[in-house]
Amino acid sequence: MANPGEDIPSKKAQLRAQIRAQRAATAPAIHAGRDAAIARNAETLFATKPPGARIACYLSAPTEPGTYALVRALLDHGFEVIAPRVRDGHLDWAVVTAASSFETGSFGIREVTGPSVGLDTEPLSSAELVFVPALAIDHRGVRLGQGGGFYDRTFEHLVTGPAAGPLLVGVINQDELYDELPAEEHDRVVAAALSQTSITYLPRAPS
Repeated sequence: MANPGEDIPSKKAQLRAQIRAQRAATAPAIHAGRDAAIARNAETLFATKPPGARIACYLSAPTEPGTYALVRALLDHGFEVIAPRVRDGHLDWAVVTAASSFETGSFGIREVTGPSVGLDTEPLSSAELVFVPALAIDHRGVRLGQGGGFYDRTFEHLVTGPAAGPLLVGVINQDELYDELPAEEHDRVVAAALSQTSITYLPRAPS
């Protein structure tokens, strides 16, 4: 995806700093309102999934587009919800329930306690949907992450839908949907962008 001569890592770093600053400057009440709106919009994605289906969803940090209302909605609909934890450079997945307890894990993010259901790709192969964090997404489906590479490595060998495997859904604020982001060969794409105002299926021609 990268063109020779482009300093893609530098461009990514600048965008990450810009978006993080914008998110940090957003009032907590606005974050809370977006959390609820994201959950409402996501219902289009999971309404037709069978009860008991596995759905993966990250647990959002305070300034990220919120997923706590989304997780509650998924549990209310009877899905098996799994969430990631960072363990020795891997994503370790555990089941979230209404009775789950949590602790602060790597990078200051809340993580569910309890037994693991597997590392990295394997637990996702039986999922219907995977909601993933993103700083930005573009119309090609390119996702700008935090820079740790956890999700790109996890998705590298994951077969994804719609014919087989889960639908990958990046969660962003609406103004974080870009026409084009700087991208490298290892960057994995998502199939949809979910925000507080819309669901955008990707790839899509820029407006």
